Amino acid sequence: MTGLIITEVLPEGDDRAWITLNDGLTRLVGLRPLMDQPAHQALRLRRLTRTPRVSPDGTQVVWPGGSLVDVAAVRDAPHGPLPLTLYALVPEAQRYRPLAALLRACEPPIPDYLDAKPAHVVAARFGLKPNEMDNILAGHRPANPEQVVPRLSDLALLLSGLVPDSVAGGLLRSPWPYAHRHSPQNPLLHTALGCLCAGRIDLIEAPLVHLLLAHPYPLGTIE
Repeated sequence: MTGLIITEVLPEGDDRAWITLNDGLTRLVGLRPLMDQPAHQALRLRRLTRTPRVSPDGTQVVWPGGSLVDVAAVRDAPHGPLPLTLYALVPEAQRYRPLAALLRACEPPIPDYLDAKPAHVVAARFGLKPNEMDNILAGHRPANPEQVVPRLSDLALLLSGLVPDSVAGGLLRSPWPYAHRHSPQNPLLHTALGCLCAGRIDLIEAPLVHLLLAHPYPLGTIE
């Protein structure tokens, strides 16, 4: 395909990025192998890894510190000129929603699972105060609210099958051991709500997905 360019990049966790090309597809790529190369060791700094941008001509993703990934490396991952791990290849419209595939595969099927709830409905399900939702949306920049809210909606839908809605708010404010093990030096990540406000929704999704895949109960049947 000629004229292939990068149209968007969004950070994911400490070492991944959603990179969208103008072929209508988004790649979720892992940067961990790249970090082992001398020219890219600056990516080991989390504050740098989470601030990628697209070059003005759309040919590269660049990070502060000089690391860059070009179109060919993204298009051909994991077999391209740079060592990138390919975790997912999804239509652009489904980018930044890693729970979508799991929700789609649920038995019995969940009606209209792709119909994201608006921000105020998600906030109510989570028992959030208005300023808390604002903090969560700010923490996930450069992803915009139109991208973050559907992802939060997916998480709320997943949680609704595991715990009653009345419990979700308390759960978010309780200690979150997975995040504590992942980043024990960061007190902001010791609760699920802290993870959300820090832009680390992945630290909530990951253990829930592991739980469901290890114990594949249908959503809504777990007591």
